[in-house]
Amino acid sequence: MLVVFPVGFDEKFIVRALVRKREGVDGLEAGDRLLAIVPEGYQKEPRTVNAITAIKNIASPIIGEGNVLILEVPLNGEEIVRDISRAIKDNLTDDRLVLAVLSGGMRPLIVSTLLALLSIEDARIIVESDFENLTGHISLELGAFLAPAKRRWARILCGFLEGKSVRKIAEELGVSPATISHELREMTKYGLVRAEKPDGRTPKYKATSAGRLYLKIKGGRMS
Repeated sequence: MLVVFPVGFDEKFIVRALVRKREGVDGLEAGDRLLAIVPEGYQKEPRTVNAITAIKNIASPIIGEGNVLILEVPLNGEEIVRDISRAIKDNLTDDRLVLAVLSGGMRPLIVSTLLALLSIEDARIIVESDFENLTGHISLELGAFLAPAKRRWARILCGFLEGKSVRKIAEELGVSPATISHELREMTKYGLVRAEKPDGRTPKYKATSAGRLYLKIKGGRMS
């Protein structure tokens, strides 16, 4: 997992995100990477330096000091998005999972990070932001918004949520299981479904939280 986050004057939001459990994600593990995004010249702001130090102290024993990366970006629009996008692509982990914690830092960096994430393909991207009073947070998967609106995809997701098999869904749609398998490979790129392989047997797919969100936000405009 690659964790991406703008850093401001307080590390508490980042720390809360690092220890939080999610669907299919148990928290920070060896092999993960952290990408802290800061404005050029951040060393002049002691509170930001202290926040980064606190994050390093927590993460380094788990993932190694070399996997805590700092990206300084210029504050001039298009270059921010370009630099953040490049850094994300260069540091994707093998699982192609990105957690974007957009709870702190300068607002231009938060917006630029979100825009940069839109350029990342074939990755599961979780976007999170905590309420300032620490009463809760929102967590959304970007793939649900980026995936094309397709009626067949919606019916496949509904089938999985109803406990149906790939073969049963194929029968109901009047297509071959191979056709459904092809669709599933495409849906996996957006994180709408997840394949599980019990004992090395044929993969069994299930709808993810991103798939359920996809149905909610795009169910009324399927092609």
